[in-house]
Amino acid sequence: MRFVLNASNTFCISLDARWPRMSARLDALGIECERWIASTPDQVVDQFAGYLNGGQRACGQSHVNVWRMIVERGLEYALVLEDDAMFIEDWRERLELLSGVDDPEWDAVFLNASEPIMPEDTWVVAREQYLTGAYIISRRGAQCLLSWYANEFASSDWMTSRLQTRGHSYSYFPWLVIQEGMESTIGSGVEADHAKVVRCLGEERMKKYTF
Repeated sequence: MRFVLNASNTFCISLDARWPRMSARLDALGIECERWIASTPDQVVDQFAGYLNGGQRACGQSHVNVWRMIVERGLEYALVLEDDAMFIEDWRERLELLSGVDDPEWDAVFLNASEPIMPEDTWVVAREQYLTGAYIISRRGAQCLLSWYANEFASSDWMTSRLQTRGHSYSYFPWLVIQEGMESTIGSGVEADHAKVVRCLGEERMKKYTF
């Protein structure tokens, strides 16, 4: 697998308040993208699981909208970012290592994940990995999710974790992307999650990410 990423297939889901900071970070990294305005709780139009709070539904709606757009535009694949993504300095070189993985039926590539992955420095099949801060999803992967959850969507990271059960999703450690650890809009334990990231990576590795 090898990817050509540019403004036509890279999308950053962002709230107005967070966009200036994220836009400056993307410019510094030379990443071209289309800003995708994040949905707010009052803009949720699809049916979502009843146990989700308003922020979780809005986040899920944003991702669902991007998946639909990928299908509608006929994109082969797209890089989807959230507006707190921080890239490791050599993320492009690490992503290029995927050229050695031959999987014509691939669904998704997760640049950030919820747990360390072994062995390190190797792309491996992702299983039970959560977080949707940065991932590349194929059109077939997007179509699969839209079909599976057509009657009731779940949280974005739950849906993408279920996509992994097909055995055609991949991830890498050290993660290519971590999330900044800003105030959450979905009510999750951001401070604890970020502390876990720091603990797993260590101080030296943390210095390699662009804040």
